[in-house]
Amino acid sequence: MSDAMISAVVAGEDVYGVAAVTTTVVQQAQRIHGACPTAAAALGRLLTGGALMGCLLKDPVHRVTLQVTCKGPVQKIHVEADGAGHVRGYVGQPVVDLPSRNGKLDVGGAVGRGVLYVIKDTGLDEPYSGAVPLVSGEIAEDLATYCVQSEQIPSAVSLGVFVRADHTVAAAGGFLIQFHATIAEDLIEHIERALAATPAATTMVQEGCTPQEMLQRALGGLPLQVLRHSTPMWACDCSHARVSQTLVALGTQELRQMVAEQQEAQVRCEFCTTEYVFAPQELVQLLHEALAADPGES
Repeated sequence: MSDAMISAVVAGEDVYGVAAVTTTVVQQAQRIHGACPTAAAALGRLLTGGALMGCLLKDPVHRVTLQVTCKGPVQKIHVEADGAGHVRGYVGQPVVDLPSRNGKLDVGGAVGRGVLYVIKDTGLDEPYSGAVPLVSGEIAEDLATYCVQSEQIPSAVSLGVFVRADHTVAAAGGFLIQFHATIAEDLIEHIERALAATPAATTMVQEGCTPQEMLQRALGGLPLQVLRHSTPMWACDCSHARVSQTLVALGTQELRQMVAEQQEAQVRCEFCTTEYVFAPQELVQLLHEALAADPGES
């Protein structure tokens, strides 16, 4: 099953769901960052969660940022996604591989205690931001907790990454179900029973389930109205021009120091690891731009 994603609503009810197969995206992330199995699983889960939350956005250009800062050996995980299915991310320490726990990758041990931050940029004057303490560090439970505590939306989240014995990602995906209004008790019980019987996300991906089939299993066969189909894709929008503006934003003091060293500067994108090189004369030009932007520093 190639990467795919859908959003849907249960017919006649305020129950929304998004589901995705993200195997290729997570494979790309592991390859780019050289991530060991446990770190790859932690990053892959948050990438999948980011893609799902991006799918809930109303406009393709709207963006969501998920950031985990933690005391575990991975230290941090940062993911950005948009409403068009583009996603990118990185993990603070990619060379983390802990012994398995109960036959599964110990993502919770790699993450440990910490905080999940969520920032949504939907074109308003100020982005919406929320934060919750990590409940388990397993990512899915933490995202569900964020939805309930920060957005007051009861949610069920399942995220998974399966890594082969050769340490490469074999399957990744997940689903997110949200209840946007009070629904009948018998319907709640039906969905709870279905969720309890639903296999792990990676099991369904390995069985060849489509995102729609994943949601149908999680919702116990309730009739779905598919709202949108999309394809999650790894995409980094860094460029020489963007990095130049980042250097200008550092301020004149920092740029003066770089110019004084009379050496080229190398800047590495944390998301895609692309390195940008700035010759001394380029740094001088960037200093002039910084001074023009802030005449008080001249």
